Amino acid sequence: MNQTPATPVASEAPSAWRETLAGGGGLVVRGEPGEVPLLFLHGAGGGAWSWAPQAVSLAHDRRTYAWEARGHGASPRVADAGMADYYLDAQQGLERVIALEGRSPVVAGHSTGGLLALALAASRPDSVAGLFLVEPVYFGQGLALGSGPFGPFGTLARPFLALLARGFERDSPQARIFARYLFSLTFHDRTAMERAWLEQRLQVPVEYRRALLELAGDPSGFPLRLFAEEVRVPTRLFEGSAGLFQPQFPNLVAQLRQALGTAFSHRLLSGGHYLQLDREPAVTAGLRDFVALFAAGSAAGGPL
Repeated sequence: MNQTPATPVASEAPSAWRETLAGGGGLVVRGEPGEVPLLFLHGAGGGAWSWAPQAVSLAHDRRTYAWEARGHGASPRVADAGMADYYLDAQQGLERVIALEGRSPVVAGHSTGGLLALALAASRPDSVAGLFLVEPVYFGQGLALGSGPFGPFGTLARPFLALLARGFERDSPQARIFARYLFSLTFHDRTAMERAWLEQRLQVPVEYRRALLELAGDPSGFPLRLFAEEVRVPTRLFEGSAGLFQPQFPNLVAQLRQALGTAFSHRLLSGGHYLQLDREPAVTAGLRDFVALFAAGSAAGGPL
């Protein structure tokens, strides 16, 4: 994979730098090689900021890599992108981490990034050491149109999502108001929401119209299947009490529990969809405990 030279990130801590991936995505890198590395995958409309507290906190003991898909964060803008494009970017990010570290990372995924993390663990089992999932989107009820996180309402939602996407692309006042309202629903902590909103507002115009429509079901070019049934690495899932996509969790939890047994754990926290920012101390502590198991060499066996 061709890489652009690493460049400093002015707005980040002095120990951070950015690498640009061949497909246009990027990695914000912090820390020095040490314990098991961490690769963070954000959701649609997110960026490195989506996992910033965890990436900064855990960089004291290892390198952390905050991935950004094309058109997100500081990555170059694109005309449009879909799930297949984001999956390619995530694969390139994983490959780059392994090249730099010489070993597989623990992959932490939020929302759509959680779906990408599951896909990587199922498709490339030797390249992922473990999964830490926060409110992951999951196409868990089947593989047909309408099987996405909106369930059978996905097909009905497509015209609305198309209209919403056009408004987002133009950054119309109506879309801006609606986007802020939707974003507020993903938090319980108002202060945390306002802080994150300043970052999320940099993601305009929204340049993932195709991905937004694909969330209603049938993502084109993305190798969609029941990934959770194929995962074989230790996995921990944190669920918020007010998530946007809660109907998929019982199915996802059942699949992971069946596949992994005691190597899977599931925790419910009071909080919204952006749980890692809404309940930052609890999620950071949970992630720190999880990766400590790998440092101790005990993640392969025993309850998590």
